[in-house]
Amino acid sequence: MTKRIVLGLLVMAAAAGFLGAQENAGEAPVEQAAGGAKIALSLDTFPLIKGVIWSDNDADNSQFALAPVLEFLVAPHFAVGAGADLYIGKVSDIDVFYLGLAVHGRWYPLSSGLDKLFIDAGLGFNLATVDGNDAKPEEGGMTGITASLKAGWKLMFGSRFFVEPSMAFIYAKTPMGGYPTPVGWQAGLAIGLTF
Repeated sequence: MTKRIVLGLLVMAAAAGFLGAQENAGEAPVEQAAGGAKIALSLDTFPLIKGVIWSDNDADNSQFALAPVLEFLVAPHFAVGAGADLYIGKVSDIDVFYLGLAVHGRWYPLSSGLDKLFIDAGLGFNLATVDGNDAKPEEGGMTGITASLKAGWKLMFGSRFFVEPSMAFIYAKTPMGGYPTPVGWQAGLAIGLTF
């Protein structure tokens, strides 16, 4: 059931982007439209897909993951924002909850707006709880600091919709045995809108 929901969400997002690109075909060129945008809101699809694949390996394991990011253009070539990683699931039928929050700074060297190549640095914290207990280590949980460095390309379709492939290295604490969370090398494929 979870696989169908995730696949449905991805298909709807792709269709919305295609329709938005067709609707805006006669408007200003993409570079001008993207350069005029001040806010971008995106959702990384890879954690959703990773959770579906991980859940499919064992009936006792499950994961639903969301990774939204909101960024604001604060000066030509520079944006700041915040991102979250929210993972809810089970390991061997034991409830696991993971939350990561980080602030980000982005540099767009090839554009004065929110498009094309970007370099992103993030700093934040994460926590995990096991079986509804506190995030204390003696109860199976954890808290820690996270740091990340990411590079990617924001590819505009029309004046608002974008797809953002990226590669990041994330340094963070990880919760109990084998529960997949964002740590180490992480590929990303975000979809989103600019405003």
